[in-house]
Amino acid sequence: MTEPAPIEVHKALADDTRYRLYRYLRRSGRAVPIRELAARLSLHPNTLRPHLRRLQEAGLVVSESRRGPGVGRPQALYAAAEPDGRAGRDYRLLADILAGLVRGGRQLERAEGLAREWGAYLVGRRPPRPGTRRPAGPNLAALQEALAEAGFDPRFRRTGRAKVEITLRDCPFRDLLDEHRELVCAVHRGLLEGMLVASRPPLRLVGFEPLRDRSSVCRLTAGIPGRSGA
Repeated sequence: MTEPAPIEVHKALADDTRYRLYRYLRRSGRAVPIRELAARLSLHPNTLRPHLRRLQEAGLVVSESRRGPGVGRPQALYAAAEPDGRAGRDYRLLADILAGLVRGGRQLERAEGLAREWGAYLVGRRPPRPGTRRPAGPNLAALQEALAEAGFDPRFRRTGRAKVEITLRDCPFRDLLDEHRELVCAVHRGLLEGMLVASRPPLRLVGFEPLRDRSSVCRLTAGIPGRSGA
């Protein structure tokens, strides 16, 4: 299908709810019922419907009606629109070109430092809401949302009051891993460290198992500095 106009895409995805909707549909790779979307985003279906219509108008989402086995109205399912066959090629080429400019230890350190700043920025955009009760352990909501929006598909498991284990089931830089592993790992680690430090309370990276290959996952352990076991 024809790619939607860039300005319309920008307007449609400028809203955080629409961005999260579109990202979930893209990652699902299938038609999704609105009840699943509502559960995933913790919002009422009636809240999501106008956002889905806006994404459809921008050409980013398509819908279909599917009748279930029982009697009743057909169910509306939503899916990310299939992009044009050339979609994404220019970005991969650009990434390869720019990655080739980063050579040597000093430039890798600069790339990691910049990624650390970006990580802090992505988490810092989500301050706790006024009146929110502070949890006994780390408040992981903003960190989890920032990791998800960055493309890491995180899964969290608390291993104590001061520590958490995070499994990253995807990586936004996975396609560049084979040709640019050293740079990918440096940027990956910097981004994660920046996100952890910007969390409230700040967290410290205490263990990191990076991708071994394109089919594996990353695992990291984070803790509150100064707390027992962190």
